[in-house]
Amino acid sequence: MHKWILTWILPTLLYRSYFYIIFLVGAISLACNDMTPEQMATNANCSSPERHTRSYDYMEGGNVRVRRLFCRTQWYIKIDKRGKIKGVLERNSNYSILEIRTVAIGIVAIKGVASEYFLAMNKSGKLYGKKVCNEDCNFIEWIQENHYNTYASANWTHKGKEMYIALKQNGAPKRGQKTSKEDISSQFLPRPAP
Repeated sequence: MHKWILTWILPTLLYRSYFYIIFLVGAISLACNDMTPEQMATNANCSSPERHTRSYDYMEGGNVRVRRLFCRTQWYIKIDKRGKIKGVLERNSNYSILEIRTVAIGIVAIKGVASEYFLAMNKSGKLYGKKVCNEDCNFIEWIQENHYNTYASANWTHKGKEMYIALKQNGAPKRGQKTSKEDISSQFLPRPAP
């Protein structure tokens, strides 16, 4: 009789243990769903690869990214030593290395590392280089659904429409009035620069 009791008690104890483990894991996952991202970062029980999202920390002020902006028209933006803006095909050009500095949430200023000129757009939509950063140098950075970025003047519009940084098929800068976010000439891929 004792043998029969032991064979039935042992599986029951194991099933109860499994039930408590499953319940505990479920309770922890529910608690994690109610937490803010900051609370989850400090709580070790909630750290899982599924909870990590794309980081937009650079959009929150002061961060500097060193990049080359590669246009869908196959040109890199170049700010030369005289502050002239144009496209360049060579990836290794020092004048195509840019600092993209966040000045406010979603607003960036773009500076040529070698030339020390800021990329600017005037009220007529012309791109030019400026030694001192002002409102003309501020651009709204949008990450599009196709993973390309667009940069619209934060200071100027044309008839209520945004004016974008853009490079034509020949590498020349395009006037802001003739641009749109759907146009490939205004879509850029920020590539890491050594």
